[in-house]
Amino acid sequence: MKRFSTATTYITLFICVTILIISIYPGALDSLFFPVMLVSIVCVPFAVLAILLWGLRTLGRRGNLRTVKLPWQTFVPWREVAIIGVIVLVCYVLLKFYIPRRLAFMVSRTAFEQVRVQHSISAKRKITLNRKVGLYEVDEYAIDSRGGVYFRVLSGGDGLSPDTISYGFVHQPNREGSPFGAAHYQIFYLYGDWYWFRVSDDF
Repeated sequence: MKRFSTATTYITLFICVTILIISIYPGALDSLFFPVMLVSIVCVPFAVLAILLWGLRTLGRRGNLRTVKLPWQTFVPWREVAIIGVIVLVCYVLLKFYIPRRLAFMVSRTAFEQVRVQHSISAKRKITLNRKVGLYEVDEYAIDSRGGVYFRVLSGGDGLSPDTISYGFVHQPNREGSPFGAAHYQIFYLYGDWYWFRVSDDF
């Protein structure tokens, strides 16, 4: 039981750290959610059943099946439960306030400012960059006539629909729409005049 609870703690820590690293990129967690959900629906029940059967088979071979205790008869490792709870809570708070993304963008801000100053384009046109800007790979850049300098760092399908969702960073955005669409348009504050955005091209 001790080994299992310790392993669970380390697995939880690994998963949370991985999620925090992935969250640095706007939209990365959203793009992973749909396929992971589909795989989980199919695979998780079979995995749980396989683990249970393997455990029962192992105990049966050792002759310990009769001595197996029910979950409520087993000692609960409250210390490990508390540690796991703290890890999950800290991960949630960091994600809720976009702390990893803020830190990553803070490191990259100078590079974004340089691109913004160097590229003066038509308000209604997008240009393809496909270049590294700080820690991010920016594929398209655009200035919106309503306000805002937009850097798209990620795009993907909107579930099963043919629409494209774009994610990225924006300097001094407007509240109406973006060069990448206007449907479900959302902006989220980072710091200074910088925000990150999410939008669909389903006008």
